[in-house]
Amino acid sequence: MIDRIISGGMVRRLLQSGALAAAAVLLPLMLPASASDLSDATSLREKCEKEVKVVEIAVKNFGSAAVLTDFQKGNEILRGAKIMMAQSKFAEAKRQYNDYLTLQNGMYKNLSAIYIERTDAINKEVPADLVDFIDNEKVCAYFKLANQNLVDARTSITRQYYKHAVDLCRDAKRYALGSYKLAGKALPSKYGKDMADINGKISD
Repeated sequence: MIDRIISGGMVRRLLQSGALAAAAVLLPLMLPASASDLSDATSLREKCEKEVKVVEIAVKNFGSAAVLTDFQKGNEILRGAKIMMAQSKFAEAKRQYNDYLTLQNGMYKNLSAIYIERTDAINKEVPADLVDFIDNEKVCAYFKLANQNLVDARTSITRQYYKHAVDLCRDAKRYALGSYKLAGKALPSKYGKDMADINGKISD
């Protein structure tokens, strides 16, 4: 590139003076960040900003104090990465976004254990409450589906698919709590937070 800009005679004179060698060292520092860093950082930013909204629902509804602390830390990481993007520090931003994703996986790991415990309790409480409807074919089918989703959630945890485990627990609770409607009974208010969570909302 330098040869194209500088004439041949000037190149020889610069080589003799050592100036060309210095220019060759400085030139990469003056070039813009690589297109791949920009593209990767942009993709990671979109991914993280989308996923943080999803995990927030689980965190705000059922997260422990430790999970809430990690969530706040994650938001700080994302704000820092956003600043780096504005400063064109794309490689640094990539590292920040990947740090966030690692932290988020840890949040889902903790959340999955909380969801398993909560879902297991619901899968025991609801059939006991609706024992008079056990012979109802549809109600019974819902109980079986609730149990199967809980089993699948436990399997997902052993495979380290923590986010999937949380989603499966929601499916399990959807079937368990949906059985009240099939039985023609009102949903107990103590499950209000669960229904909000199932529907992708943060409970009041």
